Amino acid sequence: MNEHSFVKSVHRKLDKSVYVWKIADRYSGGVPDAMYAGPAGILFIEYKYIKLPKRLTTFINTGLSPLQEQWITQMQQWKHPTWLVIGADKSCLILNKLTKNISTAYYHENKTDTKTLAQLITDVTQGQPNEQNITRAKSKKNLGK
Repeated sequence: MNEHSFVKSVHRKLDKSVYVWKIADRYSGGVPDAMYAGPAGILFIEYKYIKLPKRLTTFINTGLSPLQEQWITQMQQWKHPTWLVIGADKSCLILNKLTKNISTAYYHENKTDTKTLAQLITDVTQGQPNEQNITRAKSKKNLGK
């Protein structure tokens, strides 16, 4: 699986009421991969599909560019829901706040499946805002909002 097929697998599970824009902008650096919209608001997601390191203590390199980090940080400062979703195999880690030093162990302890991700996207855009309750994106170090 690659990032494209991973994102497609999420989109296939979304409720039909969610407006999906797969953003492909060659001229503006840092723009996230997708925007989702509905009556309750919009959500931006930057997807990164990786091969997980074997050692649990190894930190994951997300491959975010400085422009992507800047874009995500700015949107979050303006209180626009913006997530980084790190996919590996058929699981993913949802982060609603950028952080460094995510270990493979942390990924395994907090991962979820694409069906749950699709449901969370639907909830945020359709009026059941569970973004405050994304337990998969939180840790003892306050990774969530």
